[in-house]
Amino acid sequence: MDTAISKIAHIFSECNFPVYIYLPGSSEFYQLISDHPEPKPAPANMIEHLNDESIFFQSFKKGDAYMYFYFLRLSMGDEKFVVMLNSDKDRTSLNCITFSMFNKLKEMEVTIQEELNEANESVQILRKSRQKMLKLLDGLVMPLFSITPEYNVLNVNKELSELINESHIPSILNKKCYEVIHGFSEPCSFCRMSEIVAGEEVSGQTIELDFGGKHYYFEHHMFPIYASTGEMDEIGEFMIDVTENYQNLEHIEKYKEKVKSIQMAEVDKMNEMGELKRAYKDLSKSYDDMFSKNNKMSKALSSLMENNNVNEIVKMRQETREVKNKLIRSATALKNFQTALDMQQDKYTELSKKTIYQLERLINTVNKKSMITDNDVKILLKTVTEDVKELRTTLKVPPPPESS
Repeated sequence: MDTAISKIAHIFSECNFPVYIYLPGSSEFYQLISDHPEPKPAPANMIEHLNDESIFFQSFKKGDAYMYFYFLRLSMGDEKFVVMLNSDKDRTSLNCITFSMFNKLKEMEVTIQEELNEANESVQILRKSRQKMLKLLDGLVMPLFSITPEYNVLNVNKELSELINESHIPSILNKKCYEVIHGFSEPCSFCRMSEIVAGEEVSGQTIELDFGGKHYYFEHHMFPIYASTGEMDEIGEFMIDVTENYQNLEHIEKYKEKVKSIQMAEVDKMNEMGELKRAYKDLSKSYDDMFSKNNKMSKALSSLMENNNVNEIVKMRQETREVKNKLIRSATALKNFQTALDMQQDKYTELSKKTIYQLERLINTVNKKSMITDNDVKILLKTVTEDVKELRTTLKVPPPPESS
């Protein structure tokens, strides 16, 4: 408003008679002195003429002289102005002066109106842009909202309203964020408001929250929003759901522990197989000793038979039967050991194959997920892959078929 009055004052800067500006909307009254508007009380006897839009000229007689008043009525946007010129010159002279000034005022009015139209057009463009931006924010798949330094909610997007199960967005606004969003009675422990208000730079952080009976992991961010005056009057806040990432990390940790347990089981199996091999070796040696003894006894028996020593023959036959029984028992035990060894080896080999295939399917699934970008996840995947590779080499297990 002061800018518009200053422009009008500039036009009348060369006038050698009083010039006044009246604002009907606010009843403000100014006198232009040295190209500068100064507030003055409006003359009581002129209020009626100033407010009557049908009056453009008025004269008053004072003794033998006349006082002439000319009213120029202008509109600039939604605001109306009345320029009142006061002179004791005759009407014809005043008409010439005011006509020239009126033309300048009309030119100014056109110019100002064009500027207003351009400004209105810019406002419309900004409004449309803001509407598109609001639609874009509603389309984001992450909760986004803004609050005042007093924790009052100013704006929220659709994702946040769905997260807290409140479809009527206006019921969220102007309430304390920690109450309406998180259900707390005081500011959240993870809030960075004090740091932002103090002008400090804050980075993102990982927080854990519960909504609708479900546990979430969020990457939480807060940032200042400044007004056109340069003052911070708003704080933005958004949360990125990284729950799936954390669940995948937990699964990988569990399977890493499982791989370790399998490795320990393989070590135990190797030790058991070593013991079985040693037992087999001892049994085989015992069998060889008995077989050698049997051969000796057979030779001795043949020798006795040649000498017709019946008692010795009977005794040798008895010993032969005993040795034969021992040989049969030894052979049976040896066969049982061999069968148990084969079954145990098949059992551990099949279990190892099955576990390795399961681990590799998990690793393939995790590797295909675009959300897993954390360096820790890559290190864990690398560790699991190397462990499986080492396990394959040890067990001589062929690679699984390629997944489609």
